[in-house]
Amino acid sequence: MSTAPAPIGPRLAAGWGVFCLLMVLVGLQERWYAGQALWPWPVFYETSSMLVATAIALWRWRRSPRDDAWLDQPARWFWRVLRWTPLTALVFVGLLYGLRHGVRAAFGLDYEHQPWPQVLAYEGVKFAVFYFLFAGVQYGLRSFRALAAARLRGEQLERLSSQARLAQLTQQMQPHFLFNALNTIASLVHDDPDAADAALVRLAALLRAATDASQRPLHPLADELALAKNYADLMAQRFGPRVRLHWHDDGRAAGCEVPALSLQPLIENCFVHAVEPRRLPTTIEIDVRSDARRLLISVADDGDAPPSAARPGIALANLRERLQALYGDGAALVLARRDGGPGFVARLEIPLGA
Repeated sequence: MSTAPAPIGPRLAAGWGVFCLLMVLVGLQERWYAGQALWPWPVFYETSSMLVATAIALWRWRRSPRDDAWLDQPARWFWRVLRWTPLTALVFVGLLYGLRHGVRAAFGLDYEHQPWPQVLAYEGVKFAVFYFLFAGVQYGLRSFRALAAARLRGEQLERLSSQARLAQLTQQMQPHFLFNALNTIASLVHDDPDAADAALVRLAALLRAATDASQRPLHPLADELALAKNYADLMAQRFGPRVRLHWHDDGRAAGCEVPALSLQPLIENCFVHAVEPRRLPTTIEIDVRSDARRLLISVADDGDAPPSAARPGIALANLRERLQALYGDGAALVLARRDGGPGFVARLEIPLGA
């Protein structure tokens, strides 16, 4: 629950001002019907009533956080607020008539009124009705504020939980990513030490970029493409002429935010299922384009991978989970055979402006 009173904004202050004006006009109307003059003292009397009532309302508003713990128990909340109504009414009458006597005395005038028992009974009942109504309004406003604060906290916790889950999923990518890269380098150590050395340098740069990317669930598409190209070059160094890479990028979405390490698993899938199992050259085509609403990325190969290649492994399952956490049903990842030719294609669709 909140430990501070809700701020009195312009709308609330204006609403209270209109309410006070209406109450003054109602009091003056009663005096007019009774044939009394309205100026100057009747106006002062009605205005003074609302001034003192406003002071007590402000005092009650400032104390409201003390009772917020019982907002979910209305009976107990109203009991805590209204149990002191007789004493508060007595204070109201004392302040009101003290003010009236003081102002009249400043003008050298006496203030004649009904006997004190009648004054206490009449003004006390009037104030009690006002105080009950004010308590009802206060309960409604405080309950609404508490509900809004609880909803906001829930959304914040959900967002933090989602961010923590995304960070965990992104971190899970790194061991898998490193394992495959080290296998590539290990295969070069004996056959081509110079290539292995160059691959290690490239891997170090790649891991730095991947570590930076893993700190953020999203980063610009340009960064993702640079990371994916470094990975693809590292893998191509291992397979040499057995792989050909073709990149197509319309360049219209370079600043678009995409999930970190989202393109690399698609390329890795091609190397694992299409390039590695066979000796014939394999062409991998990476196409990146966008329209007003979507970013479309496809990674296709012309290999002859078995149907099991369409079932996502660890990296792609991880990517799908991250897409679901970030975009819900707004994003999609589909693995399918290429239309009109051999090989598979992975299509990644991400909503722009999500």
